[in-house]
Amino acid sequence: MPEKLIQSIKVVGFADITTPESLIAAIKEYQKSDNDWYFFMTDKSEDEYIEALAAFAENSEPTEIELKSGVEDHRKVYFGQTSNKELKVSHARAAVIYTENLDEHADAAWIGAVGPWYPQYVTWKFKMPAGMTYPALSADEIKALENNSVNFVTNEYKRNYIKNGMCSDGEFIDSVIGGDWLAKEIRGRIYDVFMDNPIIPYGDNGFTQVGAAVLQAMNSAAKNNIIAVDQSTGMGIYSVVIPKWEDSTEEQRRKRIMPDITWKAQLAGAVHSATVRGTLSVEL
Repeated sequence: MPEKLIQSIKVVGFADITTPESLIAAIKEYQKSDNDWYFFMTDKSEDEYIEALAAFAENSEPTEIELKSGVEDHRKVYFGQTSNKELKVSHARAAVIYTENLDEHADAAWIGAVGPWYPQYVTWKFKMPAGMTYPALSADEIKALENNSVNFVTNEYKRNYIKNGMCSDGEFIDSVIGGDWLAKEIRGRIYDVFMDNPIIPYGDNGFTQVGAAVLQAMNSAAKNNIIAVDQSTGMGIYSVVIPKWEDSTEEQRRKRIMPDITWKAQLAGAVHSATVRGTLSVEL
């Protein structure tokens, strides 16, 4: 079980919301004064609102060009609930859960059941939030929900749990959240290096100082099970290439821009199914 609960919740009310466009506009206006939030959900469950909110979440991830230009990274993850068995949206960074009873607030219940593990890498499948009930679904309805990457409470072998822990574009929620956390951790640790030192010399020693921040972030990600760990050594499976002074161009030196640090890492992943085969024999 998680060691601590979610400690920061913001409840925001908007007046005169009559369309999805007006809701998105209100959220963007609110962001101007407070953009320090990550998961979000609303009381709107109509198809058109879910589509608009999912698109908003998808567009919240800045491009590499925007990041280099100084745009702050305030990417979001949207959770929504629907009672439409045929709902189909396909946006990254948005997870939708089906419920027969919207008063159960399935989206909030789901976050409450899984969110406390953050930033540990945890699958959003196989969880059963308190207060949620199993909806009676036909085989065709289940197939439609799964084809549309809409999550729902299933009943298998007399056990109820949420499947499949996916965003509406088919990506697993834990993969998205793990990647977001790692990006945030790397950026934060690099800023700490710049701010905690009187100067970072432009050369191999300075590049190593900055690169060390990336290595520390990778190790932290391995401890939180975001990055896979080598089963024989217990070390995170990643590589970081720190450039040398000779890799820099004259223009980079003049503008005090360090050549790119590049890294690769293997996502930890999770087991979502297993088949057990065997033979039971009787000795006479």
